[in-house]
Amino acid sequence: MAVIFGPSRWHFLKPAPDGGYLICISGGIKWIVAPESSEVGRTWHSRNDAVTTATNCTSATGWFVPDVDQLQNPGYCCRTYWDSYSTTLYWSSSQTICDNALLVCFTTGGTFGNLKTATRCVRAFRCVTY
Repeated sequence: MAVIFGPSRWHFLKPAPDGGYLICISGGIKWIVAPESSEVGRTWHSRNDAVTTATNCTSATGWFVPDVDQLQNPGYCCRTYWDSYSTTLYWSSSQTICDNALLVCFTTGGTFGNLKTATRCVRAFRCVTY
């Protein structure tokens, strides 16, 4: 996995020009997390509501629910650059078996399998090339 670098202090907790918060710049990609106001609590099957909410909140497009690796790094690793985050579990887009999907714990950074019917936090991301 690539080394992830947080944004410069100039970007620290400043909104990205097209919505969300810049949390990482690496390999020609700017990673942007949607604002706290777009975070939703949903079951895994309804996780894409976070994409719709982020689009409506920012008027930007290209939002997605990150897979478990992206949610860990840069998501969890660069969480101090988010405007706010929950210290609970966040759904990823990754699933394990038909009834389970993967979560990232924002207290420890660990991953867990959980029933897809559980309601958990979901936050959308965007990637912008530079």
